[in-house]
Amino acid sequence: MTSTRPHALDILCFGEPMFEFSWIEKDNIRPGIGGDVSNTAVAATRAGAKAGMLTHLGTDGFGDHILQLYSDEGIDASRVQRSEAAPTGLYFIEYGPNGHQFSYRRAGSAASQIGPNDLDQRMFDGVGVLHISGITQAISETACAASIRAAELARKAGARVAFDTNLRLNLWTAQQAVAAMEQILPLVDVVFPSIEDSEALFGLSDPEEICKRFLSFGVEMVVLTLAEKGAIVATEHGQHMIDAFPANLTDATGAGDTFDGAFLAEFSRSKNALDAARFACAAASLSVETVGAVASIPHYDAIQSRMQKGEIL
Repeated sequence: MTSTRPHALDILCFGEPMFEFSWIEKDNIRPGIGGDVSNTAVAATRAGAKAGMLTHLGTDGFGDHILQLYSDEGIDASRVQRSEAAPTGLYFIEYGPNGHQFSYRRAGSAASQIGPNDLDQRMFDGVGVLHISGITQAISETACAASIRAAELARKAGARVAFDTNLRLNLWTAQQAVAAMEQILPLVDVVFPSIEDSEALFGLSDPEEICKRFLSFGVEMVVLTLAEKGAIVATEHGQHMIDAFPANLTDATGAGDTFDGAFLAEFSRSKNALDAARFACAAASLSVETVGAVASIPHYDAIQSRMQKGEIL
Protein backbone atom coordinates (compact mmCIF):
# COMPACT_ATOMS: atom_id res chain seq x y z
CA MET A 1 0.00 0.00 0.00
CA THR A 2 0.99 3.60 -0.28
CA SER A 3 3.41 4.94 2.31
CA THR A 4 1.20 7.90 3.25
CA ARG A 5 -1.31 7.44 6.03
CA PRO A 6 -4.74 6.42 4.64
CA HIS A 7 -7.44 9.06 4.92
CA ALA A 8 -10.41 8.95 7.28
CA LEU A 9 -13.55 7.75 5.50
CA ASP A 10 -17.27 7.32 6.05
CA ILE A 11 -17.25 4.13 3.97
CA LEU A 12 -14.43 1.84 2.83
CA CYS A 13 -15.29 -0.74 0.16
CA PHE A 14 -13.19 -3.89 -0.10
CA GLY A 15 -13.33 -6.00 -3.25
CA GLU A 16 -12.58 -6.16 -6.94
CA PRO A 17 -13.12 -3.32 -9.43
CA MET A 18 -13.14 -4.54 -13.02
CA PHE A 19 -12.77 -3.04 -16.47
CA GLU A 20 -15.87 -3.53 -18.60
CA PHE A 21 -16.45 -4.12 -22.29
CA SER A 22 -20.12 -3.69 -23.18
CA TRP A 23 -21.06 -5.12 -26.59
CA ILE A 24 -24.04 -2.86 -27.27
CA GLU A 25 -24.52 -3.84 -30.92
CA LYS A 26 -22.58 -5.18 -33.89
CA ASP A 27 -19.17 -3.49 -34.16
CA ASN A 28 -19.95 -1.24 -31.18
CA ILE A 29 -18.18 -2.14 -27.94
CA ARG A 30 -18.29 0.48 -25.18
CA PRO A 31 -15.63 0.50 -22.43
CA GLY A 32 -16.59 1.06 -18.83
CA ILE A 33 -15.81 0.20 -15.22
CA GLY A 34 -17.73 -2.08 -12.88
CA GLY A 35 -17.39 -4.41 -9.94
CA ASP A 36 -20.00 -4.47 -7.19
CA VAL A 37 -18.18 -2.82 -4.30
CA SER A 38 -16.54 -0.34 -6.67
CA ASN A 39 -20.01 0.68 -7.86
CA THR A 40 -21.02 1.01 -4.22
CA ALA A 41 -18.10 3.36 -3.58
CA VAL A 42 -19.22 5.52 -6.51
CA ALA A 43 -22.82 5.49 -5.25
CA ALA A 44 -21.81 6.45 -1.72
CA THR A 45 -19.64 9.30 -2.99
CA ARG A 46 -22.34 10.66 -5.29
CA ALA A 47 -24.76 10.44 -2.38
CA GLY A 48 -22.53 12.76 -0.38
CA ALA A 49 -20.32 10.44 1.67
CA LYS A 50 -16.54 10.21 1.75
CA ALA A 51 -15.79 6.77 0.33
CA GLY A 52 -12.67 4.84 -0.56
CA MET A 53 -11.54 1.55 -2.07
CA LEU A 54 -9.31 -1.17 -0.64
CA THR A 55 -8.10 -3.41 -3.47
CA HIS A 56 -5.26 -4.47 -5.75
CA LEU A 57 -5.02 -3.52 -9.44
CA GLY A 58 -2.63 -4.55 -12.15
CA THR A 59 -0.04 -2.11 -13.47
CA ASP A 60 -1.89 -2.14 -16.80
CA GLY A 61 -3.93 0.42 -18.65
CA PHE A 62 -7.17 -1.03 -17.28
CA GLY A 63 -5.98 -0.30 -13.75
CA ASP A 64 -5.02 3.21 -14.84
CA HIS A 65 -8.57 3.86 -16.07
CA ILE A 66 -10.06 2.61 -12.80
CA LEU A 67 -7.82 4.90 -10.77
CA GLN A 68 -8.77 7.78 -13.06
CA LEU A 69 -12.43 7.10 -12.32
CA TYR A 70 -11.72 7.22 -8.60
CA SER A 71 -9.86 10.49 -9.03
CA ASP A 72 -12.71 11.97 -11.09
CA GLU A 73 -15.33 10.85 -8.58
CA GLY A 74 -13.40 11.89 -5.48
CA ILE A 75 -13.03 8.32 -4.23
CA ASP A 76 -10.06 7.79 -1.93
CA ALA A 77 -7.50 5.39 -3.43
CA SER A 78 -4.85 5.56 -0.72
CA ARG A 79 -5.51 1.88 0.08
CA VAL A 80 -5.17 0.68 -3.53
CA GLN A 81 -2.01 -1.26 -4.41
CA ARG A 82 -0.70 -1.94 -7.92
CA SER A 83 0.61 -5.41 -8.76
CA GLU A 84 3.18 -6.06 -11.48
CA ALA A 85 2.63 -9.81 -11.17
CA ALA A 86 -1.12 -9.95 -11.87
CA PRO A 87 -3.57 -8.15 -14.19
CA THR A 88 -6.69 -6.11 -13.55
CA GLY A 89 -9.87 -8.18 -13.91
CA LEU A 90 -12.05 -7.79 -17.01
CA TYR A 91 -15.61 -8.64 -17.94
CA PHE A 92 -17.71 -8.55 -21.09
CA ILE A 93 -21.45 -7.87 -21.45
CA GLU A 94 -23.49 -9.04 -24.43
CA TYR A 95 -27.10 -7.95 -24.88
CA GLY A 96 -29.65 -10.33 -26.35
CA PRO A 97 -33.34 -11.27 -26.30
CA ASN A 98 -32.86 -13.07 -22.99
CA GLY A 99 -31.17 -10.11 -21.32
CA HIS A 100 -27.53 -9.60 -20.34
CA GLN A 101 -24.87 -12.26 -20.66
CA PHE A 102 -21.68 -11.75 -18.68
CA SER A 103 -18.27 -13.27 -19.42
CA TYR A 104 -15.47 -12.79 -16.90
CA ARG A 105 -11.67 -12.78 -17.19
CA ARG A 106 -10.78 -12.48 -13.52
CA ALA A 107 -9.01 -15.75 -12.64
CA GLY A 108 -5.60 -14.83 -11.21
CA SER A 109 -6.42 -11.12 -11.18
CA ALA A 110 -4.59 -8.79 -8.83
CA ALA A 111 -7.63 -8.39 -6.59
CA SER A 112 -8.22 -12.15 -6.40
CA GLN A 113 -4.71 -12.59 -5.02
CA ILE A 114 -5.27 -10.38 -1.98
CA GLY A 115 -4.72 -12.31 1.24
CA PRO A 116 -4.96 -11.60 4.98
CA ASN A 117 -1.27 -10.68 5.15
CA ASP A 118 -1.91 -7.77 2.74
CA LEU A 119 -4.03 -6.06 5.39
CA ASP A 120 -2.93 -4.13 8.45
CA GLN A 121 -4.71 -2.31 11.21
CA ARG A 122 -3.94 1.22 10.05
CA MET A 123 -5.93 0.71 6.83
CA PHE A 124 -9.09 0.76 8.96
CA ASP A 125 -8.26 3.66 11.25
CA GLY A 126 -10.79 6.46 10.84
CA VAL A 127 -13.22 4.28 8.83
CA GLY A 128 -16.92 4.51 9.71
CA VAL A 129 -18.16 1.48 7.76
CA LEU A 130 -16.33 -1.32 5.96
CA HIS A 131 -18.38 -2.73 3.08
CA ILE A 132 -17.73 -6.24 1.70
CA SER A 133 -19.72 -8.58 -0.54
CA GLY A 134 -20.15 -12.24 -1.31
CA ILE A 135 -18.34 -11.66 -4.59
CA THR A 136 -15.27 -10.53 -2.66
CA GLN A 137 -15.39 -13.84 -0.81
CA ALA A 138 -16.05 -15.90 -3.95
CA ILE A 139 -13.21 -14.79 -6.21
CA SER A 140 -10.56 -16.84 -4.37
CA GLU A 141 -9.79 -18.61 -1.11
CA THR A 142 -7.26 -15.92 -0.18
CA ALA A 143 -9.75 -13.11 -0.85
CA CYS A 144 -12.33 -14.94 1.27
CA ALA A 145 -9.87 -15.20 4.14
CA ALA A 146 -8.93 -11.54 3.62
CA SER A 147 -12.57 -10.46 3.83
CA ILE A 148 -12.88 -12.07 7.25
CA ARG A 149 -9.61 -10.52 8.40
CA ALA A 150 -10.75 -7.12 7.11
CA ALA A 151 -13.97 -7.40 9.11
CA GLU A 152 -11.98 -8.29 12.24
CA LEU A 153 -9.60 -5.36 11.80
CA ALA A 154 -12.44 -2.95 11.02
CA ARG A 155 -14.28 -3.92 14.17
CA LYS A 156 -11.11 -3.58 16.20
CA ALA A 157 -10.78 -0.04 14.82
CA GLY A 158 -14.35 0.77 15.90
CA ALA A 159 -15.94 0.60 12.44
CA ARG A 160 -19.22 -1.04 11.53
CA VAL A 161 -19.19 -3.81 8.94
CA ALA A 162 -21.70 -4.07 6.08
CA PHE A 163 -22.06 -7.13 3.85
CA ASP A 164 -24.04 -7.75 0.65
CA THR A 165 -24.70 -11.44 -0.07
CA ASN A 166 -24.44 -10.80 -3.84
CA LEU A 167 -24.45 -14.51 -4.70
CA ARG A 168 -22.83 -15.48 -8.00
CA LEU A 169 -23.29 -19.18 -8.74
CA ASN A 170 -20.82 -18.95 -11.63
CA LEU A 171 -18.09 -18.35 -9.02
CA TRP A 172 -19.02 -20.96 -6.41
CA THR A 173 -21.88 -23.07 -5.09
CA ALA A 174 -24.59 -21.96 -2.70
CA GLN A 175 -23.16 -24.39 -0.13
CA GLN A 176 -19.73 -22.77 -0.36
CA ALA A 177 -21.30 -19.32 -0.03
CA VAL A 178 -23.22 -20.34 3.09
CA ALA A 179 -20.06 -21.78 4.67
CA ALA A 180 -18.20 -18.52 4.04
CA MET A 181 -21.10 -16.40 5.32
CA GLU A 182 -21.27 -18.40 8.51
CA GLN A 183 -17.75 -17.19 9.23
CA ILE A 184 -18.24 -13.52 8.38
CA LEU A 185 -21.82 -12.77 9.47
CA PRO A 186 -21.00 -12.84 13.20
CA LEU A 187 -18.68 -9.91 12.42
CA VAL A 188 -21.32 -8.02 10.38
CA ASP A 189 -23.52 -5.17 11.62
CA VAL A 190 -25.64 -4.59 8.49
CA VAL A 191 -26.39 -7.26 5.87
CA PHE A 192 -27.98 -6.65 2.47
CA PRO A 193 -29.56 -9.87 1.16
CA SER A 194 -32.03 -10.14 -1.73
CA ILE A 195 -35.03 -12.43 -2.09
CA GLU A 196 -33.28 -14.27 -4.93
CA ASP A 197 -30.08 -14.82 -2.96
CA SER A 198 -32.01 -15.98 0.09
CA GLU A 199 -33.91 -18.59 -1.92
CA ALA A 200 -30.68 -19.98 -3.35
CA LEU A 201 -28.79 -19.87 -0.04
CA PHE A 202 -31.40 -21.07 2.42
CA GLY A 203 -34.44 -22.14 0.42
CA LEU A 204 -36.43 -19.28 1.98
CA SER A 205 -38.82 -16.96 0.13
CA ASP A 206 -40.86 -15.49 2.98
CA PRO A 207 -39.38 -12.06 3.85
CA GLU A 208 -40.07 -12.38 7.56
CA GLU A 209 -38.34 -15.75 7.76
CA ILE A 210 -35.39 -14.49 5.70
CA CYS A 211 -34.86 -11.58 8.08
CA LYS A 212 -35.08 -13.88 11.10
CA ARG A 213 -32.54 -16.24 9.57
CA PHE A 214 -29.96 -13.51 9.03
CA LEU A 215 -30.58 -12.01 12.46
CA SER A 216 -29.89 -15.44 13.96
CA PHE A 217 -26.22 -15.04 12.93
CA GLY A 218 -25.89 -12.11 15.32
CA VAL A 219 -26.30 -9.41 12.66
CA GLU A 220 -27.60 -6.14 14.11
CA MET A 221 -29.66 -5.13 11.08
CA VAL A 222 -31.01 -6.81 7.94
CA VAL A 223 -31.90 -4.68 4.92
CA LEU A 224 -33.73 -7.10 2.62
CA THR A 225 -34.10 -5.78 -0.94
CA LEU A 226 -37.33 -6.69 -2.77
CA ALA A 227 -36.59 -5.23 -6.24
CA GLU A 228 -39.65 -3.32 -7.50
CA LYS A 229 -41.44 -3.79 -4.15
CA GLY A 230 -38.94 -1.87 -2.07
CA ALA A 231 -37.05 -3.10 0.99
CA ILE A 232 -37.52 -4.34 4.55
CA VAL A 233 -35.41 -3.11 7.47
CA ALA A 234 -35.31 -5.64 10.29
CA THR A 235 -33.74 -5.70 13.74
CA GLU A 236 -34.46 -7.73 16.84
CA HIS A 237 -37.09 -5.09 17.65
CA GLY A 238 -39.18 -5.61 14.51
CA GLN A 239 -39.47 -5.31 10.74
CA HIS A 240 -40.41 -2.25 8.70
CA MET A 241 -41.44 -2.13 5.03
CA ILE A 242 -40.10 0.67 2.83
CA ASP A 243 -42.05 1.02 -0.41
CA ALA A 244 -40.33 1.41 -3.77
CA PHE A 245 -40.46 4.54 -5.87
CA PRO A 246 -41.94 4.31 -9.38
CA ALA A 247 -39.40 3.84 -12.15
CA ASN A 248 -39.24 3.27 -15.89
CA LEU A 249 -37.15 0.10 -15.96
CA THR A 250 -34.40 0.25 -18.58
CA ASP A 251 -31.41 -1.55 -17.09
CA ALA A 252 -31.11 -2.97 -13.56
CA THR A 253 -27.31 -3.37 -13.76
CA GLY A 254 -25.77 -1.98 -10.60
CA ALA A 255 -29.08 -1.10 -8.94
CA GLY A 256 -28.28 -3.18 -5.87
CA ASP A 257 -24.83 -1.61 -5.59
CA THR A 258 -26.44 1.82 -5.85
CA PHE A 259 -28.89 0.89 -3.10
CA ASP A 260 -26.05 -0.21 -0.81
CA GLY A 261 -23.97 2.93 -1.38
CA ALA A 262 -26.90 5.28 -0.94
CA PHE A 263 -28.08 3.49 2.20
CA LEU A 264 -24.65 3.57 3.81
CA ALA A 265 -24.14 7.23 2.90
CA GLU A 266 -27.45 8.32 4.39
CA PHE A 267 -27.13 6.05 7.42
CA SER A 268 -23.68 7.51 8.10
CA ARG A 269 -25.27 10.96 8.11
CA SER A 270 -28.58 10.43 9.86
CA LYS A 271 -28.04 7.23 11.89
CA ASN A 272 -31.68 6.47 10.97
CA ALA A 273 -32.08 3.16 9.14
CA LEU A 274 -35.60 3.82 7.85
CA ASP A 275 -34.62 7.20 6.39
CA ALA A 276 -31.56 5.54 4.85
CA ALA A 277 -33.67 2.78 3.29
CA ARG A 278 -36.09 5.27 1.76
CA PHE A 279 -33.17 7.29 0.40
CA ALA A 280 -31.67 4.09 -1.03
CA CYS A 281 -34.96 3.06 -2.65
CA ALA A 282 -35.13 6.45 -4.36
CA ALA A 283 -31.55 6.09 -5.58
CA ALA A 284 -32.18 2.58 -6.93
CA SER A 285 -35.31 3.75 -8.75
CA LEU A 286 -33.21 6.33 -10.59
CA SER A 287 -30.46 3.79 -11.31
CA VAL A 288 -32.70 1.39 -13.24
CA GLU A 289 -33.79 4.13 -15.64
CA THR A 290 -30.34 4.48 -17.26
CA VAL A 291 -28.12 1.92 -19.02
CA GLY A 292 -24.80 1.02 -17.40
CA ALA A 293 -23.44 0.54 -13.92
CA VAL A 294 -21.53 3.77 -13.20
CA ALA A 295 -23.46 5.93 -15.67
CA SER A 296 -26.74 5.06 -13.97
CA ILE A 297 -25.68 5.94 -10.43
CA PRO A 298 -27.51 9.13 -9.33
CA HIS A 299 -26.17 12.11 -7.44
CA TYR A 300 -27.48 13.46 -4.15
CA ASP A 301 -29.62 16.25 -5.60
CA ALA A 302 -31.39 13.87 -8.00
CA ILE A 303 -32.14 11.46 -5.16
CA GLN A 304 -33.52 14.25 -3.00
CA SER A 305 -35.68 15.45 -5.88
CA ARG A 306 -37.22 12.03 -6.33
CA MET A 307 -37.87 11.72 -2.62
CA GLN A 308 -39.56 15.11 -2.45
CA LYS A 309 -42.12 13.98 -5.00
CA GLY A 310 -43.26 11.54 -2.34
CA GLU A 311 -44.61 9.02 -4.85
CA ILE A 312 -44.56 5.33 -4.09
CA LEU A 313 -45.77 2.31 -6.02
